[in-house]
Amino acid sequence: MRIAYITRYLDNVIMRGGVGRKIRSQIQFWQMRDQDVRLFVLSPDEISEENCSVFQYRASTNLPVLRDLSRTISRSTALLKLVDGVRNFRPDLIYMRFGRYIYPFHRLYKIAPIILELNTDDINEDRHLGWLLYWFNRLTRGLVFKNASGLIAVSQEIAELPANKMYGKPVRVIANGIDLEQYPPLPPPNNDRPVITLVGSPGMIWHGVDKLIRLAEKCSDLKINIVGYQAPGNTECVPSNIQFHGFLDRAGVKEVLMKTDVACGSLALHRNDMREASSLKVREAVAYGIPILLGSIDTDLSNLGSEYFLQIPNCENNVDENAEKIRSFAYRMMGKRLNRDAVASHIDQRYKEENRLAFFDEIVRNSGAKLRA
Repeated sequence: MRIAYITRYLDNVIMRGGVGRKIRSQIQFWQMRDQDVRLFVLSPDEISEENCSVFQYRASTNLPVLRDLSRTISRSTALLKLVDGVRNFRPDLIYMRFGRYIYPFHRLYKIAPIILELNTDDINEDRHLGWLLYWFNRLTRGLVFKNASGLIAVSQEIAELPANKMYGKPVRVIANGIDLEQYPPLPPPNNDRPVITLVGSPGMIWHGVDKLIRLAEKCSDLKINIVGYQAPGNTECVPSNIQFHGFLDRAGVKEVLMKTDVACGSLALHRNDMREASSLKVREAVAYGIPILLGSIDTDLSNLGSEYFLQIPNCENNVDENAEKIRSFAYRMMGKRLNRDAVASHIDQRYKEENRLAFFDEIVRNSGAKLRA
C-alpha cells in the first residue's frame, strides 16, 4: 500500500521530541511491513528526514497584524504545493494527525481516503487559546471530519466524544505506544531521598506544574525535577527542592530519568475537561522501568493493578489531598525498577502498528480503492 503521512505543523523542536520519534517509528514500522510511505510536512523550519517532503511557510513581515496575515497566506500557499505533492505521489491512503482547517485542505479528499489521528479533545483544548481560535475550529472542523474515511483515537474517551461521534465514521482506539527496542531499561538509582520527575512542554496547563510546586513546599524531603519548563520569573516562590531543567534533548531527558525514582503523568488533565490519556512521556518512563504517578486514567496502564503505578483522582486538589500518599509511594519506589516485560504488550508500538495497518486495509477495501500489488 502507498501511504501519504501528513502533518500540518511540525517544527524541529517537535521533531526532536516524543511526537517526532512517534512519527518516525510509525513510518519505519510500516516500511518494515512493505508499505510505501512518504511524510508530507507543513513547517516554518527546514526539516531533514528520509522520505520526507517539507513545505515551508513563514511571515514576510514583523509588523503586527500584517505578520499574522502574511503567515496565513504563506501557509495556504505551502499547503497548495503539499496537495500537489501528495497528488503526484498517488497514495492509496492518506494518514493525518488532526489539526485545524487550513485552506485548501479539502482538496486532499479528492486524492485518496483519509484517516485522521485524534490525539486530544481539540475543542476543550482550544478554549485556552482564545475565542478566535476556538470559534474558528468549531466552525471549520466539520470540513476536516465530514469527508474522512476513518478515525484513530489515542483514547476511548476521545473516540466517544460527541463532537467526534456525530460524523458516524469508522473508529479504532489505538493508544500511543513506543518502540521498546529504543529504550533499554535503566538501572535503579541510589538516591538519598526520593526523586520525582515530570517531563512536559511549556504552556500546557494540564501538566499541573503548579501542583508539583505545592507538593515540593509540603514535602521538603522530596526532590522534584520539572523538564521542559523554565523556572518562574519570581524564583523566591520556588522551593529549593524543585529544579526546572528547561528543554532537554533525548539524551538530557534520559540523564534526568536515570536518577528518578518516580515519573509523573499529567496531573491536571481535568483542566482540559478530559479524564483519559496515553502520554508518550509516561510510556517512555515505563519503558525505562520507572514507577509512575498517574493523575488521570491511562488507556493502557490504569487497570493493571501494579504496585509500581500510583493512581490518584483527576481533580484540582488531587496532589494536595494525596501529598502523603505520593510521598509514601516515592519512598517505597526508591531504588526500584518495574518489570517491563509485564507491561510490554500494553505499550509496545509494534503491536499497535499491526493493529493500525489492519485498520488501514479495512478502510481501503471499503473505499473501493485499488491496493498496490
